Amino acid sequence: MTTGIALTDEAIAAMTDEQRSIISELGQYAAQELNLTEVISSISEHVKGARTEAGFTHTDSPGRLHEDPEVDILISAKARHKIGNVEGQIRRTLERALQVGLGEYRIIRQQCENYGVALKG
Repeated sequence: MTTGIALTDEAIAAMTDEQRSIISELGQYAAQELNLTEVISSISEHVKGARTEAGFTHTDSPGRLHEDPEVDILISAKARHKIGNVEGQIRRTLERALQVGLGEYRIIRQQCENYGVALKG
């Protein structure tokens, strides 16, 4: 587990307005990412259930688009694209978080590692 300071209500209260703004922004992106992940999961589960109900079996040459084993990826392409955009926004916001002195917080350190943002120093 990544080391660092825990993000608490008290820690947030002691932050500058700019730091709190960045923390809030990260929270909004986390919510967007969660919602998009739920959309993608829901689509995958729906496709899987519909295939089971219809009695479709896996085939290397599906006759119809909806029979294709990759149709869930196709249907969720828009959400997958959006989640990629959100990930880019998260990376930029994490870089800003480091610039304003939030690099000692465990959540920032961990997410920098997860999103490929280099911790400086």
